[in-house]
Amino acid sequence: MRIQKAVAGSVMILALFAAGCVTMMSSGLTVAGGDTVIYRCEKGDLITAKYYRLSDHSLNFVKVTMPDGQEYTLPQVVSASGARYTDEHQLVWWIKGDVALVETLDENGKWQMKYQHCETISDTE
Repeated sequence: MRIQKAVAGSVMILALFAAGCVTMMSSGLTVAGGDTVIYRCEKGDLITAKYYRLSDHSLNFVKVTMPDGQEYTLPQVVSASGARYTDEHQLVWWIKGDVALVETLDENGKWQMKYQHCETISDTE
């Protein structure tokens, strides 16, 4: 439950950043990054990811644009391997090296693989 509350709080902060409502918090935190990486998945679909972090490194997050144009802003969460970003409600974006995968929740609340083996084709860092 604590993890879900922490993720929900992070998602709210990220939504404000993504909407352009907050560029600096009263504590002097700023958002850094915005490095864009384009991934090509097995069936040729392209996914764009922009990676960000708070200036004190307390939060990393990604803005993922799916092939249909839908955008998700996701905080980084604990993972055993690679980097995992999720809102715990709609999407999981998981990267390891130059490969990414996407999971979505089905109508029964189970995580299902949506895209797998998405490889980096463009890195604008």
